[in-house]
Amino acid sequence: MLPFLLWCGLWLSFFAALARSQSPVQTFFPASIPLANRSPYLSAWHPSTNTSGPSSHSWPTFWNQGAILGWAGKIRVDGVTYSWLGADMAASSAGNITNVQITPTRSVFVMQAGPMNVTVTFLSPIEPSDLVLQSIPFSYVSVEAVSLDGQTHDVQVYSDISAEWLSGDRSSPVSWSQQTSSGSIYHQIQLQSPEQDVEVAVQQAQDGTAYYAMANREGLSWQINTDATTRGQFTDHGSLTNTASTAFAPIQPVFSVYAIAVDLGQIQSTQDPVTWAVGYVRNPSIAYTAPDFTVHQLSPYFVTKYGTNIGPLIDDFTAGYGDALKRAIAFDEAVIANASAISSHYVDLVSLAARQTFSTLDITVSMGTDNKPNASDVRIFMKDIGDVGSTGRINPVERMYAALPALLYVNASLVGPMLAPLLDVQEAQTSMPYATQDLGLAYPNATGTRGAHPQGIEESGNMLIMLYAHARFTGDGSLISSHYNLTKRWADYLVSTTLTPTDQRSADNEATANMTNLAVKGIIGVKAMAEISRAVGQDFDAKQYDSHTSALIGQWGSLALSSDGQHILGVYGNQGSWALMYNLYADRLLGTNLVNDTLLQGQTAFYKSLLSSVPTFGLQLDNSAVGTSAAWVLFTAATVQDDGVRDSLIENVWSKASSNLTAGAFPDQYNVQTGAVLEGSAGPAVGGMFSLLALNLPTKDIVVPQGQSQSGTQDDSTGHSSTPVGAIAGGVVGGVVVVALAAAGIFLFLRRRRRNHPVEPEKVDMVNEPHRPTLSPYAYSSEDVRPTSYDTGRPEDGPMSQANASGLELLGSSASLVPIPENSPLNSQSAKMREISLNARLAYAESVSGSSNTGSNAGTASSQDPLSPGEARSARSAGSGSLSPTEVLGLRAEVENLRRVMQEIRADRLEPPPEYTG
Repeated sequence: MLPFLLWCGLWLSFFAALARSQSPVQTFFPASIPLANRSPYLSAWHPSTNTSGPSSHSWPTFWNQGAILGWAGKIRVDGVTYSWLGADMAASSAGNITNVQITPTRSVFVMQAGPMNVTVTFLSPIEPSDLVLQSIPFSYVSVEAVSLDGQTHDVQVYSDISAEWLSGDRSSPVSWSQQTSSGSIYHQIQLQSPEQDVEVAVQQAQDGTAYYAMANREGLSWQINTDATTRGQFTDHGSLTNTASTAFAPIQPVFSVYAIAVDLGQIQSTQDPVTWAVGYVRNPSIAYTAPDFTVHQLSPYFVTKYGTNIGPLIDDFTAGYGDALKRAIAFDEAVIANASAISSHYVDLVSLAARQTFSTLDITVSMGTDNKPNASDVRIFMKDIGDVGSTGRINPVERMYAALPALLYVNASLVGPMLAPLLDVQEAQTSMPYATQDLGLAYPNATGTRGAHPQGIEESGNMLIMLYAHARFTGDGSLISSHYNLTKRWADYLVSTTLTPTDQRSADNEATANMTNLAVKGIIGVKAMAEISRAVGQDFDAKQYDSHTSALIGQWGSLALSSDGQHILGVYGNQGSWALMYNLYADRLLGTNLVNDTLLQGQTAFYKSLLSSVPTFGLQLDNSAVGTSAAWVLFTAATVQDDGVRDSLIENVWSKASSNLTAGAFPDQYNVQTGAVLEGSAGPAVGGMFSLLALNLPTKDIVVPQGQSQSGTQDDSTGHSSTPVGAIAGGVVGGVVVVALAAAGIFLFLRRRRRNHPVEPEKVDMVNEPHRPTLSPYAYSSEDVRPTSYDTGRPEDGPMSQANASGLELLGSSASLVPIPENSPLNSQSAKMREISLNARLAYAESVSGSSNTGSNAGTASSQDPLSPGEARSARSAGSGSLSPTEVLGLRAEVENLRRVMQEIRADRLEPPPEYTG
């Protein structure tokens, strides 16, 4: 009987181990799998095309697949060594990969190494509620093992990195050291001659330090030597020598490696994961050119806690793996639960996109004159990884717009510090009426704006939409208040140009005149400006922009619809044209409801007809394109009114993301016939995969800090006002005279026009009646209720604390990540930065009119009718004997402006000046 019981026990142990080793069946096969992805320069991937070897028999690469990152991993079982990462051939054999799973924060490889089942987990945390943790450019890899036969086995594990992580110039000489602290041991590797703020070869930086670390534990050993020597030592003995070679050398041809091993002894399974930490640190991170053209070297945000002492940071990071894993699992489960409500393939897309999006960011702070970090001066920079034609644009506006859903979903407070540097540098750019494209072409150098460009409508619309989205989902009105005049400048430009776009390019670099999709983005931008004005208490401006929006969307609707009225054309009047109307997504995200459900239903039916016969990888951007954009397809999917059409669009993108026939990390733009990458491989735009999840985020009442608005306030550095009586009197008299002359001129003009061309009173209401949205007013507070700081540790305010109305688990936008000092906007600046920004803003005085004369890309357009530019206006004028609706609206606006000015002058005359002089 006893032998029978023993056999039963053995079999039970075997089946228990087998059960523990099982994972969900792999159904998703991307061409590149993220491994260590925390910053633009800590970006390691496993190439996994159909011709690639498994991770246990191939080298990881940098994001562009053009440079190997030496990273090896081995497990030794009963004296036999198996590889779980790398292709150095030092191991007896490679582990047999049986499964790969990808979550938003982890890539998990399951393999068999002799009698052991091995699970290798690559964890790149996404920390939505802690800027310090999110800014640490370190990632984890951990190994767990369990016996498949129920027996104990002698097990050792090993891993190393090479100096290939340091530079794309493999002839660069390097040096190294080994450090032991109270909590960890780590290897530190650096170039002997680093070059600050320089990229070389495949866009690897030339000024960083690489680290490989592990928390102190029993059985740990380490070694620094050549690859053959170090890996051979482990293969032969199962341990390392705890010695470091001092034969410093170039990165290649002889590869030095920095290894850490652990002897687990006789085990049936690992009690705890064996975990290494890999990091690549650059300090400073960004060379930022301020509005006054001084260059500031910005540091990674983690210096606010750790300073320049890397040892405590590594101790905390290595010791914190258990907690980091728990947070990552909670994050993953929340994202997956939300995405699963849509489809399993949608889960795959957001899982693949998450680390890719957030690894394009650097979170920075400025350093004071005392060389201490200013924790309130937070700026976030995005690298346009995968951009064709540059070495990485910095804060590319249209890519930020594409990534906006992921940023909002994880934590909307991240958006503000990313917009801040763009806003600051443009306050001084008064000669350019539209928003810039980026802050430079060569990351990490934020050199500023690049002058005139043909994407005025595109980028101005993007900026206004993002600014209002940030305020709407965080409740923080500081940015829209402190940069109000700048946003007005952009909105006025859109009013005058967006209806009939000519000489303009879209985000996809298309330049066809009168693109409906581009035009509607600008109109949504104008409506966003109306909401911004309302939020900051500028009610007159809000009414003006509401009026402009209603007129524009009404005319757009008549121009954009097909002749049968069933769908939207790609180009006005071209009945054979169509396009993915992805810019309608902003209308849903912001709740502006400019386009009614009837039109969306017709457009959905049109997409359905197109989807009945599509190329291999789905719908192209428009009828003349050969490529598409994953982000824009998902934006489009979030606008359709039929779940079947939505799921088909998701399936189109999933087909590309899961195709391993062409090399490269998940691209934003690709050929719909072949799948060939066009642009955006490993780039941030795939944050658009979160488009559907972002629609479920709750909004907040927007609160503007008292005294911050640019409008209606006086800047008095002395703390009191001293105003001569004569100046006041002269100003009042002069103002009255100017207004009287203007009013007389308008009166004579109107009388002459009425005499020649009688006006029908109801004409405006009869022409192109637009859809007029019903606006729900915000519950604005009359008091400054902005907290002086944010407690990101409170569970009730955490990113995963509550469920939204649809029952999905909520992740984003609840808590601000950025500590807000008193009387400071979200992009809180140092005193010097605030002074620079203020001086720049004062250069663009607020216009009295609701819409200023703003120009086209080439110059001003003060002579243009804002709502009817170009030939369309001329044709109407020639064929009409009465005032057009646009002219009536414009005249009404001017009369309202004059009335407001008169009221202000009257109020000034009734109140005595603050102080009399002379």
